[in-house]
Amino acid sequence: MRLPRPRELAVVLLVAAVGGCGGPLEPSVGEDRRAVTGGALEPGSPAVGAIVPVAPTCGEAEDASPVICSGTLVAPRVVLTAAHCVENADAPQVLSVVFAPEVALASPAERVRTVAGRLHPDWSAGENDIGALILAEDAPVAPVRLDLSALPPDVLGRPTRVVGFGIDDEGQTGSRRSGAARVTAVEAGTFTIAAEPGMSCGGDSGGPVFLEDDGAERLIGVVSFGDPECTTGTNTRVDVHAAFLRALLDEAPPPARRPIDPAVDACTVPCEVHADCPAAMACAPRPGGGKSCAAAGLEAGRFGEACSGPGGERLCVKAGEACRLWLPCAGGQTEEAGCAVTRGRGGAGVTSAKGTLSALLALAAYLRCRRSRREHRATREVHGHGPGGALPSRP
Repeated sequence: MRLPRPRELAVVLLVAAVGGCGGPLEPSVGEDRRAVTGGALEPGSPAVGAIVPVAPTCGEAEDASPVICSGTLVAPRVVLTAAHCVENADAPQVLSVVFAPEVALASPAERVRTVAGRLHPDWSAGENDIGALILAEDAPVAPVRLDLSALPPDVLGRPTRVVGFGIDDEGQTGSRRSGAARVTAVEAGTFTIAAEPGMSCGGDSGGPVFLEDDGAERLIGVVSFGDPECTTGTNTRVDVHAAFLRALLDEAPPPARRPIDPAVDACTVPCEVHADCPAAMACAPRPGGGKSCAAAGLEAGRFGEACSGPGGERLCVKAGEACRLWLPCAGGQTEEAGCAVTRGRGGAGVTSAKGTLSALLALAAYLRCRRSRREHRATREVHGHGPGGALPSRP
């Protein structure tokens, strides 16, 4: 028997913690998938990066975050990926792209924060699954040249190469791997590949599909979805989205975001998009309506006093160089109800309060229920290559 991996276990805990929410929860998405099955470690392809969430809580290492998707640097600050991998308003979090063969061994310079996401305007489940993440600074590697000319007329039957960072055959994540596949079908907006013997799987969503053309590799597709057995995969064609991609490449980099100021009551400062918030914060729904800035991945709230150690029910989160309590905007919350605090100066102690798991599960379940009610009809018959992905399921 195969034991559930941590993300699968989290889904089980979410269901147990929340119960009903006015509609059925979607099934666990793409959790039986392994990364680039039949593939091998890929020390090359430096422009292919791993997309990982930035952990908001103090005491949680950067390299502890799971790989959620893959992507390809196509300009110094533009990472091409699948639309379902791009940040969205219902799940506010901060992402990094790691440009290293192994995520756990990446240096700080190889971890680049994202500041914005760009979705194809006509993206829906299984349609136009293409987007981009905009980096806060230039990546430490050279980008891949993006050839937007039409697919070769003889592409059917030709070999391809897929690259990604998802879970490997040993159940591990975070290593760049590549594998060989072959084009088996071409549609108006997608093309399908079959394992030969490599194939993209869970965590490889958004990664590239390369084709050798005129003696050089060319990026022709973005991994979108496939069958649960990881024997076939459907990829979004790059060439049919030339206008969208050219606009991305021509777009000026967004302005730098201001640093976190823990003295500002974030609950009183409205926002519309993530770019309205300080670096490492995201725009999140606020109880009672509206939005305000939140610590990455958490509900709207404000910073409390500096944390000194575990022992309470409130989260201790990163606030610039310090660690502070995170207090939800809902009324009736006080800093004294949280984890141990320091009243003196500085006091940037570190804790991962014992309420961390339950708070994160409750938030994730709430957001999951919101999405299920709104998107149930579009998602009840699909599974995904990676978190949030969409993939036609088999009977």
